[in-house]
Amino acid sequence: MGEQKQDPSGFQPGDKVRIRSGSYIGAKGVIRAESDGLLEIQLDEGGIVSVPAKEMTNYSLAARRAWQAMPKRAGRPQLATPRKKMVSIRIDVDVWNHLGEAVELGLIPNREEAVNTWLRERLDTLFIEEPPSNTL
Repeated sequence: MGEQKQDPSGFQPGDKVRIRSGSYIGAKGVIRAESDGLLEIQLDEGGIVSVPAKEMTNYSLAARRAWQAMPKRAGRPQLATPRKKMVSIRIDVDVWNHLGEAVELGLIPNREEAVNTWLRERLDTLFIEEPPSNTL
């Protein structure tokens, strides 16, 4: 598919639009043509009207601009080494509910951070108390 040329106003035949003012306010349709500064719109509910471009919201132009501005890769940049791993564990219902209450009361920022912090603290303590042996 070749690159389409846009006129300065950004309206093209086939663009989906909504009429913002006038007697057809709120009506949606598709641009068929442009003549004498008016856009010829095929309304979704039937009929053809001519409306000035300044009275239109052009959904297709907004989508074209979004595609042009879209980065090659969305989201956070990937780290060299992953810092977190998705796991599934079973937690007692009452423990999960208490964690939720602690979040609501502002005692902990969130369940994940609390569990990570407490597990890390306990593991650090274990390894300080009893260094791991190298034998199996």
